[in-house]
Amino acid sequence: MDIDAWFETLEGAFEGKLPDDHSLIRTFGGQGWRMRTMGVGLVVLADRDFPYSKPQAFVEAYDRKRPQPHIEPIAKIGELGRVCLTTPTTPNDPLFSVQAAVRDARLLLRANEKGEEDEDFRNDFGSYWSHYLPEGAKAARLWGLSRQVSGIGAFAHASDGTYYCFPDKVSLRRYSSHLWNAVVRDPHQFPIVELRKFPRPERFPTDTETLLAFLKRYTVDGLHAVGQLLRARPRRLPIVFSGTAPNGRVFKIAVALVIRQDAKRRPLVKAHIHAKLDDEEVVRLYDAFPLDTRHLDAALTRLSNRDLTTMHCKVVFVGCGALGSGIAMMLAKAGVTRFVLVDPEILGWENIRRHELGAEFVGEPKAVALKRRIERAIPDVEDVQAVTGSFQQAIEANPGLLEDANLVIAATGDWGCDAYLDRAVSVREVPLPTIYTWTEGFALATHAVLISGKGGHFVEGFDVSGSFKGKASDAQRDTPPECGNTTSPFGAVEAAQSQALAAKLALELLGGRHDGEDVWRTRTCEQSTLEDANGTWTEYWLESRGEPSEFGQISEAAWEF
Repeated sequence: MDIDAWFETLEGAFEGKLPDDHSLIRTFGGQGWRMRTMGVGLVVLADRDFPYSKPQAFVEAYDRKRPQPHIEPIAKIGELGRVCLTTPTTPNDPLFSVQAAVRDARLLLRANEKGEEDEDFRNDFGSYWSHYLPEGAKAARLWGLSRQVSGIGAFAHASDGTYYCFPDKVSLRRYSSHLWNAVVRDPHQFPIVELRKFPRPERFPTDTETLLAFLKRYTVDGLHAVGQLLRARPRRLPIVFSGTAPNGRVFKIAVALVIRQDAKRRPLVKAHIHAKLDDEEVVRLYDAFPLDTRHLDAALTRLSNRDLTTMHCKVVFVGCGALGSGIAMMLAKAGVTRFVLVDPEILGWENIRRHELGAEFVGEPKAVALKRRIERAIPDVEDVQAVTGSFQQAIEANPGLLEDANLVIAATGDWGCDAYLDRAVSVREVPLPTIYTWTEGFALATHAVLISGKGGHFVEGFDVSGSFKGKASDAQRDTPPECGNTTSPFGAVEAAQSQALAAKLALELLGGRHDGEDVWRTRTCEQSTLEDANGTWTEYWLESRGEPSEFGQISEAAWEF
């Protein structure tokens, strides 16, 4: 059935389904209905994806000066206000979709009329702020301010008019250096002002006079905090307002002040006079503009363990190949803030199908390229160091390399390097947890072994020549005819599964688990992968862990041989 047929069906189905004082009119090119309800013009629209999308409801002639909860003004579509509905999409019953939208809109309008939803103005303050911005509003981008209720921060003003507001100069410079490869040489100060209560949307500041009223009525000594900074006669000043809603949500919104100038672009008042004005007088020398406020660190609220970002964890990576590079990126995204990346190799074309780095980095040292990749992807990481050399060379050049590290992750798959690392951490006075991770041929099994540094040794699982005593698989498929014949083919999917195994163990350790424990965790592959490699499970594995699941599985054991 095409879209016109849907609407004809719905139009007929609505006959007798609405109260007598309602009129239903097919309009908007056959894609909507208009009716009167609660004395308000209500429009229900369905887009071209209907019935596989839900209808939207709008209030006609919406008065922005008389805001209503759960209604968003849409200035670009006449005087419509969108009614925020949670009506589900029901592709198999389009009539129900429209009826439900009408019903839910009527219920909301009735609740608004009774004032039952007014609390939403405070609980969703940030959303209302963005909905009521004037057209063409400039932007404020905030980072690291979620826990700062009041005080002074550092900001930079970009050529496109955006204000970048950070808690201090160090974090602002670090972020800009990582993301834009540029240093903000002269950050300026801005105030963070606490809101003691939230205003309704019609009381949001839109100019200097309404800002003054806002500062006096809703802030804790905000006028004085702003006045102090303005007496230095900055050309522009963002003000970040901070408040906590009744439901516990913390909001930050921003307003910009820009100094008024004469025809020759000079401030209206001389500097020595400007500096002596009182708070209210000095604010009146500026024009005020509400800013479209967004958080550069908004993704932090989606982390399962946000505490990692405040613990300033340092992880040393020995090996930045397919396994190590992916683990490093996962930990950076999970909130780890400091990294040391050690790897002697150059990225080659043979790496790019399963490595975190792609073709744009071919020919560069893996550690250096991965440092750039992490800093660009997660620009608020605190520190990423790249060391181009073997781990032994790195330790000889910098004996303090492991100092203040929380964890070492070895992902080289090289017996000599792992043995050297095992000895280096075992002689330390302060235990240093270390995770050793590697894949068996064709990624039939991946191992992640945590040695806590409190007695256990990684080398106990190997003979003198580095043969692993706990091998899980044997593969009969030929390996690539490369010099030394030390590599085996596997792809990005297998690499990601292997990376996740070690990354999860690392996050558990950094989050406070496995204190003093040695953990040996293994992921065995799916039966289809085993068959593709002409592989079998070893007798040792079958006797100690049993037959692996045909869909792949993770198992764990003590590191004992």
